[in-house]
Amino acid sequence: MNEMNLQITEYNETAAAIAVLREKYCTVFDVQTTKGMDEAKKARAEVKGYRVALEKLRVELKAPALERTRLIDAEAKRITAELLAIEEPIDQVIKEEEKRKEEEKAAKARAEIARIAEIAAKISIIRNQVGAVANQPAAIISAELDKTMMLELSEAEFQEFLPDATEALNETRNGLQAALNTRLLYEAEQTRIQAEQEVEAARIKAEREELARLREAEAARQAEQARMEAEARKIEAARLQQERERQEAELKAQRDAMEAELKAQREEQQRKEQAARQIREVEEARLKDEREAMERQRAELEAQQRKLEESEQKAQAEKFKKRGKAKADPLADLKQALNANAETANALDEAYQRGFQAGVNSTQQAA
Repeated sequence: MNEMNLQITEYNETAAAIAVLREKYCTVFDVQTTKGMDEAKKARAEVKGYRVALEKLRVELKAPALERTRLIDAEAKRITAELLAIEEPIDQVIKEEEKRKEEEKAAKARAEIARIAEIAAKISIIRNQVGAVANQPAAIISAELDKTMMLELSEAEFQEFLPDATEALNETRNGLQAALNTRLLYEAEQTRIQAEQEVEAARIKAEREELARLREAEAARQAEQARMEAEARKIEAARLQQERERQEAELKAQRDAMEAELKAQREEQQRKEQAARQIREVEEARLKDEREAMERQRAELEAQQRKLEESEQKAQAEKFKKRGKAKADPLADLKQALNANAETANALDEAYQRGFQAGVNSTQQAA
């Protein structure tokens, strides 16, 4: 203990320095200035030096203690192994006996549980007989009731649970009797209901058969009506088709007749137009020839007239010369000749105009 205190007192120098350092560097350094930053770094270096020195001292002081601890653990482990070599055989014998006793106790408990469960199962079977046959026919319930009435319970079979078994048997007998009575009433009611249902079923069957017969008859009637309507539609369709074909044939005949008539009219018109053109051409040629002939005749007549006038003028001139002044109107003969020539010219012109108009009328009538 004194050695431990001596070793710890080795830290006293550092511990004493802590108070000095805390007092020395308790102020906040102004690290924003160069001087303040230098002072802060110097302080950190001094404190760090104490901390590093303390760590070296700790390692030096702890080394002998660690070796001592290792030796202590190794020796304890060796001694423990020797003790276990003595203890474990004794522990094994004790645990095996305790395990045997526990298993024997558990076996007795399991046997007791099995015995009680077996008796409980038998009692449960007795109790469940009512529920097992409650909905069965009366004959089955009656047979089950007879079995329970003949059943005898023994103390050897049910042991301390014989009263419970006897109570369950009595309840089962009563329950089976009540179930039998209820079932007998139910079966009697069911027989009555079945008889009524059979009568109703027969009535419904007869009604259904009659309904089916009526439906078949209605279906046959509808089928026949549909067949007749289809046949009527077919006949009507055929009639309408024939009528359409007849009308189409009549329309076609009318169209053909109209087309033939129009074609004949067009051909007749074309023929008339061609004949009119031919007549016009012939008449125009004739008129042209007549005009040309009349023009020639007129030209000839005018030439002859001029020659005649010249001859008469010469003759009159000779007459005037011979007569001299004896005649009162020396121009009377010339006037007479000129009048005669004018009448001739008028006559020729009138004849030409009548011929030209006659040709125009003839052409118009032909068209």
